[in-house]
Amino acid sequence: MNRRNIMDEQQNPPDKLNSITALRDAEQLAIKQEEMVEAIANYTANWESWFDNNGKIIWTNPVSVKFTGYSPAEILALPDYVESLVAEADRERVSKVLHEALLENCDSSVEFQCIRKDHSLFRMLVTWKHIYNKEGISLGIRTSGQDITNFRKAEEDNSHTESLYRQMIDNAPFGMHFYQLNDQDMLIFTSANQAANTILGIDHLHLLGLPIEEAFPSLKGTGVIEHYRDAALNNKTWVTDQIYYSDQKFSGVFEVKAFQTVPGRMVAIFSDITNRKQAEEALQESQQLFETLTRVSPVGIFRTNASGATTFVNPKWTALTGLSFQDAMDYKYLSAIHPDDREERVKEWNTAVKKGKPVVSEYRFLRSDGSIIWVQGHAVPEIADGRLKGYIGTITDISELKLAEQELLIAKEKAEASNRLKTTFMGNISHEIRTPLNGIIGFAELISSGNNTKEENEECIGFLNNSINRLTRIIDNIMDLSMMMSGNIPATSENFRVDTLIKEIIQHHELPATGKNLRFIKEGLDQLAGKSVISDQSLIKRIFNELVSNAVKFTNQGNVSISCSINNNTLIFNVKDSGIGISQHLLPYIFEPFVQEDVYTARVSNSNGLGLSIVNEAVNLLGGIVVAESSPETGTSITVSLPVIEAPDEKDGSFYQPETIRQNDPPVILIVEDEEINMIYLRRILSLKDYKLFLANNGLEAIHLIEQGNHIDLILMDMKMPGMDGFETTRRIKEIAPDIRIAAITAYASDADRKECIEAGCDDYLSKPFQKNDLYQLIKKML
Repeated sequence: MNRRNIMDEQQNPPDKLNSITALRDAEQLAIKQEEMVEAIANYTANWESWFDNNGKIIWTNPVSVKFTGYSPAEILALPDYVESLVAEADRERVSKVLHEALLENCDSSVEFQCIRKDHSLFRMLVTWKHIYNKEGISLGIRTSGQDITNFRKAEEDNSHTESLYRQMIDNAPFGMHFYQLNDQDMLIFTSANQAANTILGIDHLHLLGLPIEEAFPSLKGTGVIEHYRDAALNNKTWVTDQIYYSDQKFSGVFEVKAFQTVPGRMVAIFSDITNRKQAEEALQESQQLFETLTRVSPVGIFRTNASGATTFVNPKWTALTGLSFQDAMDYKYLSAIHPDDREERVKEWNTAVKKGKPVVSEYRFLRSDGSIIWVQGHAVPEIADGRLKGYIGTITDISELKLAEQELLIAKEKAEASNRLKTTFMGNISHEIRTPLNGIIGFAELISSGNNTKEENEECIGFLNNSINRLTRIIDNIMDLSMMMSGNIPATSENFRVDTLIKEIIQHHELPATGKNLRFIKEGLDQLAGKSVISDQSLIKRIFNELVSNAVKFTNQGNVSISCSINNNTLIFNVKDSGIGISQHLLPYIFEPFVQEDVYTARVSNSNGLGLSIVNEAVNLLGGIVVAESSPETGTSITVSLPVIEAPDEKDGSFYQPETIRQNDPPVILIVEDEEINMIYLRRILSLKDYKLFLANNGLEAIHLIEQGNHIDLILMDMKMPGMDGFETTRRIKEIAPDIRIAAITAYASDADRKECIEAGCDDYLSKPFQKNDLYQLIKKML
């Protein structure tokens, strides 16, 4: 180590030397950092400057040239930069802001018009921050300037555009509704233009902020709200030519277009097209009226020129004639006129055209398919300016009228026959009622005379019973036929066995058939064993019974054939006899009341002539078909086809299981009857049997006897009583003692009456008048 080094070490100890080195390194680092910052500032896009605490610019970056046209040196040399760089209108304000910025320790900004070196102007936005040394001493403010001329211009343009947009909305000739979706995806009504107020006639201010369902409640359920939401949410445009809207505030027809403005927002543009729609509807109605008169006219319309050649026909004309439009033009249509009518028609038409007179004629068209149509043609001259322009005419289909004319003679003959039948009908009613009445009165007088022996009285009583039964059947048949023809008997449905029904009918007629040595031939009945159907059992039984009864009555020798089958839900029943038969001229009328082959002569077999009328009406009620075939002396065959519902087969056995009564005690019967003579009759015939009787004159007395706890096995209930009738009494008794059996004994004799009695709670039914054996059988069955 040399002496200098030794002296340096003595003058500058190692610790002091280290401190100096560190300080120099720090100064060099600061210089480098300052150069780096200055380099960054020089090349930044903004115009950067440094103002000292006196407000003088002590540094600015080269961007000043781009902004102002002045170099940094020229900027620093400016005697008064505010005077040189700030537009006159902004100088005072900028000087004040700069002064306040130097005094106050806060950051801020100022916007002003800046003057370039070439005296042009631009908009400048200057922001600043205070700068300090490391000891915290203020060194001034650093400013950063931006040219915002284009930005402000864009803002002004945008503002102007928005103003124009607002004016366009406010002055639009159509209504506009604005909506936006809230957080719950509900459409909220936000605005409307003036046209919307005018079109709807309301002030929308009170609707602002409401959900669309509350603002316009009539839109709920129309699908409009869903389309609006889809437009706002998914940018789907929706257009409809009409929306019908109506509430307490306004109503009308509107044309609507809905589309998204920005995501989550949409606008609905609408126009009131009510008047237009009304005008369109009126025009459409007028057009429809025109089409109705020309194209959909109930008559054919044609038009000709002055010479009579066809120039126009409407669709109805072509439909009537079978010709096409082209085939109808000129005189080509003449070829379709029936050959027997053509010559006369041409002559008539030519004469009318020559004289310019109207023409009316009837003629036939022969269509291409061979069918013939009768038409009536009317044609009148079309006059314009006193000259014949042509003819306008119509053709009307009169085929049915012509057919009616042909049928008129047949109808006249039928009407004359019907009049004779009506006269006979009234005479037969009188005859059929007076005949048994005469027997009743006559034999009653003979019995009461006291001049007869016991055997003669018994014979008179038999004749008396026969007359009573005959009168009862006549009255029942007349009433049933009247009810059927008036439609007061509804068809019912029940499940029943066909074989059982037919066996009952055959058994009922076997005795009179045997008495006439007639033989029953049964065909196909074995296949019906156990077969059940669902239909109106009562009406079907009546049909079968009347047919078999007629066959037995009008057959004096030979046989009666009965066949029955069920196929495809159709019940087919045929009765064929070898009786007297029916002539062909009378066969079409056999279903009229009181019609028989000998309708104008003596009646036979105690028949009242109502059976087939009842059959016909009953078949019609059930929706079936009845066909009769016959000829004199060879017999008659009548076939009935009825729609039924085939039910599952049933085993033989009784559905009625009567309640077991006490073995040692006589049956107890309660008679409920308000008519004294009927009560006396019932009491006497029941007293002949070992029955214990209770008597009640009305419903209340009967209910009182039940409530007292009297044991009663059977009630014979009159259904027509004053006060509480039999229907209500039956219902009340069934509520108190549901196990007591009740039989309706009533003069209500129709099937509908029987059904009503059963529905009221009765277990069985017997119509008045009846014989004592009928009552005994009913009681035996029920007990």
